[in-house]
Amino acid sequence: MAGDLILITGVSGYIGFKTLILALEAGFQVRAVIRKAEQATKLQSHARVAPRIDNLQWVVIPNLSDTHSFDPHLAGVTGILHIASPLAIESDDYDRDIIDPALKVTLSILNAAHRTPSTKRVVITSSAVTLVSFAWVFGPAPTSPDLTLFTAADINSNIAGPYGTSMEAYFASKTLSRIATRKFLEEEKPEFEFVNLLPTVVFGPDERATNAAELVTAGNSLALSPLLDANIPQMVGAAVHVDDVARAHIDALKPSVPGNKDYILSSDAPDGIDWEDAKNYVRKFFPEAVENGTLKLGGSMKARIWRLDTRETEEEFRWKFVSFEETLKELVGQYLKFVEAEKK
Repeated sequence: MAGDLILITGVSGYIGFKTLILALEAGFQVRAVIRKAEQATKLQSHARVAPRIDNLQWVVIPNLSDTHSFDPHLAGVTGILHIASPLAIESDDYDRDIIDPALKVTLSILNAAHRTPSTKRVVITSSAVTLVSFAWVFGPAPTSPDLTLFTAADINSNIAGPYGTSMEAYFASKTLSRIATRKFLEEEKPEFEFVNLLPTVVFGPDERATNAAELVTAGNSLALSPLLDANIPQMVGAAVHVDDVARAHIDALKPSVPGNKDYILSSDAPDGIDWEDAKNYVRKFFPEAVENGTLKLGGSMKARIWRLDTRETEEEFRWKFVSFEETLKELVGQYLKFVEAEKK
């Protein structure tokens, strides 16, 4: 394991960059895929990357969806961590800009790995949203709580378009990629194994952030909303620390973790979290920031119960997820440091 050469896509992103750091710190040789050469300068200057620069190679692939884009870069690679994914951006053609690229990149990687004898395992960042239907995610919450316990065996079977929003298309792309991976395994019977990781809402400290504005994005903006002034009508009550997601990618390369399987990544399972609890946690950990108004606690976000079975993940990976309370403490701590620094 340590010393093996692995390839990682999506290293400039939130999850991907943390995964790159952990991979280097674990002793891997890393071949990191970026779309633009200039991205390397900032990433490799980071304090946790620079000391290990000798173990890092950059690969520039402008268009990841090209059929043979990965073949020249897999020589000697034993494991692939595929984290890159088209973002949920508004478009006049969701198939062209979200669905098709996601599928093409996934299949490009799988086919390239199939043609590379050294590759033993491919780990793919999927999403827990693939477990449930669009109606469940986007529809109104039931009058009584839905206590269904979802497992990694569940999958949304009704994913046909047209899609009403970019987020629907993004969720569909994750489900279609998950289905395509299974189909590839059944039809091609490759020598390598795959692992699909299914995280819920990912949040926590961001290694890339240099100020408060850069920190309050994506999952972090959701987690911080109730603590500031934003009001979000409803969000699924399930989340996971970004460090656990990155750690899961690294550990999924281990032969001790069974391959050709899907694993849910989420803390505080099975019953999940209540986003409103964040207010009580910051009163506990950061009372001064509440008293002086830095954390106004003026927002709200209602959680929709989402019960998830993560027992198999914890048994096979042999560790427990960081709690929502601890993840929030770390995130808010980073946010407050930035706020304080910006006052000077």
